[in-house]
Amino acid sequence: MDNEILKIVKSCLHIEPADQDRIRSLGEVVYPFLDEIVDAFFRELVRHGGATGETSSGLAQLARQREALTGWLRSLFCGSSDDAYLESRLAIGSSRVLAAIPRHFKVTGIHAVWVEVERHVRDSDLPNPGEALQSFHKRLTLDLALMLESQQEQDEQRVPKKERQAVEEKLTRAEHLAEIGQLAASLAHEIKNPLAGISGAIQIMRDTMTEEDPHRGVVSEILGQIKRLDATVKDLLHYARPLPPRIAAFFLDETVSHVLDYMREEPALRNVPIAFESSEKNFEVCADQAQIEQLLNNLLLNAAHACEDGGSIRIFVDADEKKVELRVRDDGIGMSDQVRRRAFEPLFTTKAKGTGLGLPICRRIAQEHGGSILLESALGIGTTVTVRWPRRAAAAVREDES
Repeated sequence: MDNEILKIVKSCLHIEPADQDRIRSLGEVVYPFLDEIVDAFFRELVRHGGATGETSSGLAQLARQREALTGWLRSLFCGSSDDAYLESRLAIGSSRVLAAIPRHFKVTGIHAVWVEVERHVRDSDLPNPGEALQSFHKRLTLDLALMLESQQEQDEQRVPKKERQAVEEKLTRAEHLAEIGQLAASLAHEIKNPLAGISGAIQIMRDTMTEEDPHRGVVSEILGQIKRLDATVKDLLHYARPLPPRIAAFFLDETVSHVLDYMREEPALRNVPIAFESSEKNFEVCADQAQIEQLLNNLLLNAAHACEDGGSIRIFVDADEKKVELRVRDDGIGMSDQVRRRAFEPLFTTKAKGTGLGLPICRRIAQEHGGSILLESALGIGTTVTVRWPRRAAAAVREDES
């Protein structure tokens, strides 16, 4: 790291010689309370779940970390901001003291240090504590900036250039998709109400027509297209603004049977044989029942469209004490490797009437339940989608334990 960074940050923070003198004056006030400040640092991390690395690896390691952190806090009040100080800050930023803690938790811990120092200084007899604290806040901000810069340099060195480029491209694409998703959600919201009004008005018109009216078929086709648009709008809203799962206990085998009962009336499923197998009866799980039904709806429709030229669908439900597995298998047309790799991309579809959101919504539901989704397919053989999630979702476990 170039020492220019120190100059830039100091200039931005307007650190002056008078600040260094005021910082030194705080040392005598704060030194007796360093143990309390260190306690506050680690307590804040534990409270937010940030102390998940080396900080939980044993008493001996924790003692070494506390000692190193205490030394760092003591050095904060030395008042110096020269090149030697820069090197010491960089060493701390790359040391094991804070290396296991994510960057955002570093900020949380540093904030806890500030709160404790301010409290003890305000309670002291130090003259003009406000000016001294302002100078110390500059020093604390400088240290945090240098630590984060040091860690970023180390992270970049560990990641090969090609891999880093791939990550950057993925993040850029994710940002673009997020922007598209927000735009789509806004448009869907604006479209939904006028669409409902148009549908209602056309239904009234159709109801005034006689069965022999030559325009009745045209009106029915318009209503069918409006229904399709409405389904697309709902998919956009479900994908762009998903609701968190509402966890409750229910029987998964009964839910699958219920979905099959009403889905058999879908035109795409009327002529497709469907078989359902469950490893047990009264198969109880804890999940969001409505979201699991939506997931199964999407998978069944995809399977049915793959079987339009002949084929069947089989649904399997299996589980052990910890996880649930739901498989939807069809022996339809299958997918090429290229299509399979892109199947979970939002808005990607090979169907003339598809929205390209069915599988992305399924993946989001699986992930929201702490699970995963796997797609296997081959041209001319068929497709199998396997969804796994915890049999007792995390939210339900927390409710039982509280």
